[in-house]
Amino acid sequence: MKKDQHIILCAETPQDAETLLPAAKTLAEGFHKGIILLSCSDGADSWIGSYGVPYVALKGDWKTAIDGLPTVFGGILALALCNPSAPRTSITRPKTLLRTFRDCRIAYLVLPSRPSSPLATASLSLTLDHSRESKEKLIWASYFARFLGTQVRILHHRYTDQALLSRFRNNMRYLDKIFTAQHIPYTPCPMEGTHQLSNPDLHAVTLPADLFLAQTSDPRERDLASLLLPPPERRLLLSGKPLLLLNRRDDLYVLCD
Repeated sequence: MKKDQHIILCAETPQDAETLLPAAKTLAEGFHKGIILLSCSDGADSWIGSYGVPYVALKGDWKTAIDGLPTVFGGILALALCNPSAPRTSITRPKTLLRTFRDCRIAYLVLPSRPSSPLATASLSLTLDHSRESKEKLIWASYFARFLGTQVRILHHRYTDQALLSRFRNNMRYLDKIFTAQHIPYTPCPMEGTHQLSNPDLHAVTLPADLFLAQTSDPRERDLASLLLPPPERRLLLSGKPLLLLNRRDDLYVLCD
């Protein structure tokens, strides 16, 4: 059956393709999507056709290709590798990866360059706090639960400030409405030893889970202090955990199922 939506593997080298392909097959089977292997690296046409999946080798820059994933390739989820030791020009280096994907309009799953085991999807964690949550963040968590049987954990601060607690409870009611409508269970998990005004992702990513789902920071909301520090998502990438990242965009693509 022809599929018009695809999992896109973004591979610079044959080794990258071999590392990403098992994860792509797991996700494609669960989500009932196709697979496209994509490379913009020099010489990619000499190896990219060796893996038995549809492929595209482009003579251009990675960012242009990434920007066109949903419209040109029918991409719904991209896969990439993260290697903090890679050269600065490699898209697997955290800073370069985030710059290349900063305008990406689909979700992208980033795996460590040397995973200790094949991608597991038994558990997914995300945080909920007192700030306005993205609908897409909760929708993507529900996809993993529905199609892959993933157990969803909602990590959060233990709030003591009544104003923050009230806003957090509003967000939890919104979450419950979405998940209950689809008959999806989830487990609320308060975190110990965190400050209620701190970024919950930086602590939550250290806790056990197969996948961690996070949103990238919104460049429109960055102040002078944040411009002097690495963005939180770069620190998340350095955790070595598989990360499902969503950019904060008004036109983010989601699955049609």
